[in-house]
Amino acid sequence: MKVSLNWLRDYVDIDMSPDDLGQVLTMTGLEVEKIDCVGESLENVVVARISRIEPHPTSDHLTICHMDIGTENVRVVCGAPNVEEGCLVPLALPGARLKDGTTIKESKIKGENSKGMLLAEDEMGLTDDHTGIMILSPDLAPGTLVSTALSLPDWVFDLDLTPNRPDCACVVGVAREIAAVTEKTLKWPEIDLAETGPPINKLTSVAIDDPVGCPRYTAGVINDIEMGPSPFWMRYRLYQSGIRSINNIVDVTNYVMLELGQPLHAFDYDRLRENRIVVRQAHEGEVFATLDGKSHTVNSKTLMICDGERAVALAGIMGGLNSEIFEGTKSVLMESAFFDPMCIRRTSKRFGLSTEASYRFERGDDIGGVTTALRRSLGLINHLAGGEAAMGFIDNYPTPYSPPIIDLRVDKTNRFLGTRLSKEVMSSHLRALEMKVRDNGENILRVEPPSFRVDIVREVDLIEEVARLSGFDNIPVTYPKVRPTEKAEEPELVLRNRIKEIMVGLGFSETITFSFVSSASVDILGVDEKSPLRSFVNIVNPLSIEESVLRTSLIPGIMSTIRNNTLIDEKELKVFEWGKVFIREEGKELPLERSFLAALISGPYQQKTWYQDERPADFYDIKGVVEVVLKGLGLEETSFEKVSGQPGYDSDVLSHIKCCGSHIGQVGRVSKRVLEAYDLENRDTYLFELDIEALSKIIPREKKFRPVTKFPAVYRDISLLVGRGVESSKIIGVIKREGGDLLESVRIFDLYEGNKIDPSEKALAFRICYRSEEKTLDGAEINNLHEKIIDKIRQESGGKLREG
Repeated sequence: MKVSLNWLRDYVDIDMSPDDLGQVLTMTGLEVEKIDCVGESLENVVVARISRIEPHPTSDHLTICHMDIGTENVRVVCGAPNVEEGCLVPLALPGARLKDGTTIKESKIKGENSKGMLLAEDEMGLTDDHTGIMILSPDLAPGTLVSTALSLPDWVFDLDLTPNRPDCACVVGVAREIAAVTEKTLKWPEIDLAETGPPINKLTSVAIDDPVGCPRYTAGVINDIEMGPSPFWMRYRLYQSGIRSINNIVDVTNYVMLELGQPLHAFDYDRLRENRIVVRQAHEGEVFATLDGKSHTVNSKTLMICDGERAVALAGIMGGLNSEIFEGTKSVLMESAFFDPMCIRRTSKRFGLSTEASYRFERGDDIGGVTTALRRSLGLINHLAGGEAAMGFIDNYPTPYSPPIIDLRVDKTNRFLGTRLSKEVMSSHLRALEMKVRDNGENILRVEPPSFRVDIVREVDLIEEVARLSGFDNIPVTYPKVRPTEKAEEPELVLRNRIKEIMVGLGFSETITFSFVSSASVDILGVDEKSPLRSFVNIVNPLSIEESVLRTSLIPGIMSTIRNNTLIDEKELKVFEWGKVFIREEGKELPLERSFLAALISGPYQQKTWYQDERPADFYDIKGVVEVVLKGLGLEETSFEKVSGQPGYDSDVLSHIKCCGSHIGQVGRVSKRVLEAYDLENRDTYLFELDIEALSKIIPREKKFRPVTKFPAVYRDISLLVGRGVESSKIIGVIKREGGDLLESVRIFDLYEGNKIDPSEKALAFRICYRSEEKTLDGAEINNLHEKIIDKIRQESGGKLREG
């Protein structure tokens, strides 16, 4: 929610800086995300009177305005259609800087000198109006700074309200909080309404057929109004609050909603059949067209506002096309009502309609404030559009609201907060929030919260209010007594933290995605019909079709993350996620839950610099990440076995990850099918998944120290010609097996496939390190062992030593 500081000052005295006020609001639970300054760039913009207008000699659409700025007269070339002699307008003199960064200079336009620029409201960042030059009040003196004339600069606070505080979704609500914290008096808006029309009962009536969905409905009527634009002060406040100005009638409903928090709706009285209102449940299959031009088929659980014959509004959400205010409207029936939050939330979710009104009704409106908002709106319409307000108003209120009575124990409050506040201090804080408080014994305060505080229902809610008003930063810091435990830390938590450290050290960023996905997500991966990945756990009350089941794979979530980043032109991506998948098991109430680690590399692996070229990611980059992770966990014997047919992967570039004889995951390139489904063009996208449960079983529980040997190593190289289908891992396995205790390491350092050898063959070169921990190795002994290894390689792979 956005709220203007100058608007707040109408209802409470504020004598602190905007930054300090932002800190106060945040510490009371109304988090200030941002503070924007309005009008700070108007230092060189002054009020000027148009003393004379003459046509431009070489242009039909331009005029030359002679401007009186108090100290001198200046000429300004202008193209606006609404300039008139005698008007006062804002003039940006040379040196002024506009909101968009433009600096005004003295210049020639079509050969005529122009000393400045006449400004529209949007060019000063005040509203979005660019229909013409802003016309200022005739009472101003030429030469006055526009910022002074318009009480600028102003500051707009962007508040992030929690769902339990609908009372603060309005200017008066925020002002009430400020008044309570700063011990000031809240000033309510004045209601100036002259009821000179006929009695309301002769004009309309209200019937409530569903008092559960609509516990209270009030209505007023005003006739003979004049439709037109709203004054600047109202359009300014609406714009700074994020609402577009429509006309003086609709703007009043939005203004009062922002001011008092009560959503209103204005009906064209003459378009209401029988000129009356009926609140009822919709007929099953009824079709209704809302103000946005869309038709909706409603069901019997949808609450509707109707006239004598038909529906005219979706209650609490949006009005209908058949009763909207238009240019010819002369009479208005104003609705101010209270609707059941669950009813509004259900309808809003069903039709995907979220409005400023539904936002407030869904969270709980003030049932006691509907008449105040009604009279305030009718008074403003009377002031801005004229007209004759009916005497009185309809107030259909079947069961009046009864507030909860809550006992607050003083000793319990202090024990909870770690404070030593007196009963009198607690009582003062609660009264500042407009709660009724009376003593009920030495240790108890009996509290009656006001109707606008729908979140106060328990004693602990009152304790929170005491803490807020006392100041969270004033609560003393205490430390709980920590006793040592005999239980070891949760193994999976230790493993998770260790893997996260390794992944972040490798340059990866962690992502956390929703466990709710669409059942169609596995179709994208190409999952078989009988695969366990299709054994979904269905959500009973899903937020949407796209979030209707629990995920059985981390791939859809991590691919969505890549797509979202790519849309904002982030293409060099290295991300990982640790999360659970859920597999439904037949005959069991609860699903199988397994933790997985998934990581993905996409785009360039290294950027182009002066010393290296750009290089796309490849399979060996992601394979290397797997090796580093497993080695960091103490696992040395890792192998990769080429396979095919894994959902989501390219079958040509895919391997199973094996360690200590166990299959613990897979690594490979993301399939073209998946990339296309997520609107990704980059084929250089590689992924691995690790099954944490399988991994946990093979991680060594103890770390053993192995001292550095003092005996030298002996190195031997082997260059072999083998068939193209022979994998290097098979040869490495032979070398490790035959090398025994004397073999320290083996690595492949060269691969050749070219025209110098047979096309059916490839050349592999290995470097072997021999070392003993007990003695210096004898050359003859190593030679014999080396020859033995070569013989075994020939027998098992069909390879031969490469000559030359």
